[in-house]
Amino acid sequence: MRENQMADFFRELGHQIVQTKSCFWYSSQRFLYKNLPIHRNVDPSRSELAKVMVRGVALAIRYPGTPGEAAADGGIYVCADRNYDFATLSANARSHTRRGLARCTVERMDFKDLAAKAYPLIAETNVRQTGKQPHRSAAHWKSFCELAGRWPDLEAWGAFVDGELAAFIVAMLAEDCYYIHLQKSSSAQLKNYSNNALLFTVMKTALARPEVGWISNGQIALAAKEGLYHFKTSMGFGIHPFKEQVVLNPLIKPGLSIGRAVTSWRTRIDPENLFWRRASKAFDLAGD
Repeated sequence: MRENQMADFFRELGHQIVQTKSCFWYSSQRFLYKNLPIHRNVDPSRSELAKVMVRGVALAIRYPGTPGEAAADGGIYVCADRNYDFATLSANARSHTRRGLARCTVERMDFKDLAAKAYPLIAETNVRQTGKQPHRSAAHWKSFCELAGRWPDLEAWGAFVDGELAAFIVAMLAEDCYYIHLQKSSSAQLKNYSNNALLFTVMKTALARPEVGWISNGQIALAAKEGLYHFKTSMGFGIHPFKEQVVLNPLIKPGLSIGRAVTSWRTRIDPENLFWRRASKAFDLAGD
């Protein structure tokens, strides 16, 4: 999937797309834009950012910048080990993965089957990781799967326990990067280490393909539960550093001090709430 094809895919999903010299930009959330391709560092000019804010009606833009002399304070999970195998994993992850492979069957899935079986796993994962139900509906999920099934560079994998879907991955080949777009799992099946078995099989298979240069499991979130970082790194992902950049629309800068104060206060009284932690971090990164 080339850069313009990725933009077309996200456009068909319903995201707003703005193109500038550096890259494409998509509305990952309402009024928030991120760069496409997702895995590439970018250094847009002020005029490019202004174009996204005007044409995309963006209130905030987040992107991975080249660190240069600045301290790298963000990163993306990467693995390019052609010899990826059990030896790549941490000792604990190796044990869990072996048990998962013994209990699970991992195989490619048709997107039609994924549309019918996977949404409950999305809801369970969202509640487990954020404490909230997903903001996308089951109908939206079916539309996503219908679209994904028409794109040859997207594929779905599932881990099954006694014929029941325990975990799934949706991945896309973007340039030479095999990007893990989604990984969701059943809470009841976590004891069977389905996530370990699934991710291990998908990574080992992908890295054996000549067209795949490396695998990305997404950016480190502005705020996330520590367990997610530990799981990914224990499964063989390293961190490619970048300079985390958050740029706010000048129209909202008069309220910056208020926003920073509110998010900081909410984070103090509810430190486990990822929304307020991420909002507070974003305000800090945006500066004055």
